[in-house]
Amino acid sequence: GTEPRVLITGLNLTVPKGRHVIVTGPNGCGKTSLFRVLAGLWLPVEGAVAVPAGKRMLWLPQSSYLVTGTLRDQVTYPQHYRKASREVDARVHACLEKVRLTKLCDASATEDPFGLSSYHHDWNDVLSGGEKQRVGFARLLYHSPAYAVLDEATAAINPDEESKLYEMVLENDTTVFSIAHRLELRKFHKAELHFVGDGSGSFEIRELR
Repeated sequence: GTEPRVLITGLNLTVPKGRHVIVTGPNGCGKTSLFRVLAGLWLPVEGAVAVPAGKRMLWLPQSSYLVTGTLRDQVTYPQHYRKASREVDARVHACLEKVRLTKLCDASATEDPFGLSSYHHDWNDVLSGGEKQRVGFARLLYHSPAYAVLDEATAAINPDEESKLYEMVLENDTTVFSIAHRLELRKFHKAELHFVGDGSGSFEIRELR
C-alpha cells in the first residue's frame, strides 16, 4: 500500500470559542487534507482530533453540497421540512437576503409568500460557483453553529463580498477555522496555522491580534 504521508508533526492546537484560526500554506501542502481529517473523512495514523458533536459544528467545503429539492432545502440542509412553518421560511428568506440570493426565490408562488418552493433536481446545474458558495453561507447563518470549518469557502466570491460574509458569520457568534489562500482573510482571525510545505510536516502558529 501507499506509505502514510506526514501531514503535520507535533501539533497541539486547541480552538476555544472566539479564537478564529486561519490555515495557510503553499498549494499541495495538506490544507485540504487537514479539513478531511477534521471532518472525519480521513483517520489520522497518529494523534487524535476532537471536534464538537452534532449541530455545534458545520463544514463548508469549496463547493457546497446541494440536494435535489427546493430552495428552502438548500439552506436548511441537513434538515428537511415537508411543510415549513412561516417562521422557518422567514428565517430562510432573511439568510438568503443577507447573502444576496433572493433572486432565486419564485415570486409567482401564491401559496408560498417567500418563494422558497422553487424546485430543481440538480441545483449544481442552476447555480454559478459563487452562488453555490453563497448558499453555503446562507446555510451557515441559518444553522448558527458554535464552530464552522471553511475550506476555501469563498474562493469564487470577490473580496468585498467575502468580507461582508465573514463579518456576518462572526457577528452570528460562530467561531471559524478557515483554510484559505487569500491572506486578506487574516483580519477576521486571531491566530494563523501556517504549513511550511517542505514535506516534513513542520508548521508555525502566529497570533494575529
